[in-house]
Amino acid sequence: MDLGMMDADADMMDAEFPWQDYEDIPEEVLQQMMQQYQDYYSGGEFGFEEAPTPVFSYTEHFGNCVVPTLMQGIQIITPLVCGCMAMRTVSLMGLPSLIYHLLSLAVGLLALSYFFEGLIIQVVALGLLGYFLLQACQATGINYKGPVTAAVYVTVLVPWELFFADPVEWNKIRGPQMILVMKVISLAFDLDQGVVAEIPEFVEYLGYTFNLATVIFGPWISYSSYIHLLQPGGDIDLRWLVTTFFKFLQSLLCLLISTCLAPVLFLGFDQKWLDAYKDAMSFRFSHYFVSFVSESTSLALGLGAPKEGGNKHWELSVARPWHIELPRSLVQVVTNWNLPMHMWLKTYVFKTSRKLGNFAAVLLTYAASSLLHGLNFQLAAVLLSLGFYSYVEHVLRQKLATIFNACILARRCKPDCQHSYQSANPLVLLTNICFGLLAMFHLAYLGVMFSSESSELQEKGYEMHHTLKKWSHLDYASHYVAGATYVFYWLVK
Repeated sequence: MDLGMMDADADMMDAEFPWQDYEDIPEEVLQQMMQQYQDYYSGGEFGFEEAPTPVFSYTEHFGNCVVPTLMQGIQIITPLVCGCMAMRTVSLMGLPSLIYHLLSLAVGLLALSYFFEGLIIQVVALGLLGYFLLQACQATGINYKGPVTAAVYVTVLVPWELFFADPVEWNKIRGPQMILVMKVISLAFDLDQGVVAEIPEFVEYLGYTFNLATVIFGPWISYSSYIHLLQPGGDIDLRWLVTTFFKFLQSLLCLLISTCLAPVLFLGFDQKWLDAYKDAMSFRFSHYFVSFVSESTSLALGLGAPKEGGNKHWELSVARPWHIELPRSLVQVVTNWNLPMHMWLKTYVFKTSRKLGNFAAVLLTYAASSLLHGLNFQLAAVLLSLGFYSYVEHVLRQKLATIFNACILARRCKPDCQHSYQSANPLVLLTNICFGLLAMFHLAYLGVMFSSESSELQEKGYEMHHTLKKWSHLDYASHYVAGATYVFYWLVK
């Protein structure tokens, strides 16, 4: 091409484009240029056409998500439930307890090895450390086995996670580690309080800590509950089988909702709060899946059996989804999210620290929960926020219930309460519904960061940047609302 022609073209463009810098171009000229560009490239000159929007197919979604998820869930749950049923059969045969403890240890280690392979060494090491601590406290005459055991575990686990553990491996093994530590600490406190008379034999201790029904998905059970499984009596009945199978089906349903249903909710709606609710719902139902699996394995082992003065039917609850999805209050959500862990925290943390005051005891309880879940900014931020939210809601509603003499407490009033305005009163009902909607708003906000487009981030654990990014996208609205609620409480206090 002739360089002279290029120079001439450049001079002509300069004549038609008098601005030296793009920042000097008036806004209306820019808009006109963009419109000309869009008209030029929208099909006339080059024949470009917009790609058709793909149509969502429920048939394809069923084949690509529902069927594979269902099959994978069955493959995970079935061996655990069948193994626990076999263990209950052994417990009913009247064999020496030593055989049962050895079998409990063996199948528990086998399950850990199957799910976590070489990472089983970390869990076993923590279990052996716990027994050594109990024996050392006994030998030295220390009467505070619970606090000492808890302090040592914190001293070991915190540096281990910060400086030595691989983030991916730590995130994988975090659940079994948490359950084991809870078992050992609860046993230590029970020894201090005389609930357990003496330190168990080594095999009994290992059978308890590595019990098949609880070693993978939980839940936490006390040492006394484990030993109760060996008491004579009981048989294999139809109600036990039906209840276990029903929990099995509930776990699969929650898995399908979390994996296949929640992600396709609100298709066609581009609204950040609907997306937040959808993502939080997916996380909640993944938690329900784990909870129902643990209920199924625990029932299969024989926990939750009918007894005089207690359960009339086979019953064991880890989570109560209906109290979380349609909550009366955040206090109700916290209580029903993980009932065994709530009992553990209430018994061994809250009651122990209550002498420092209710607010301090609540914060210490949530701090203990954060430590048990690992040094993860996201979990700590959520748990501590939830602790503050639930405390503010509790004290505010307590104050309002006193002022208006109405059943608007965070917890449902007993049938014989002395409030003038009962739950059936229209204004009381409306007030409780409004607080329930506020709780759902907070849950959507707090749960949104548990979703991630990056599988690598999910494996390593969520960092501070991820949490703050998710919350900033929602304008930190929940924290502002909680702060305003706290200010309102102080004004009416």
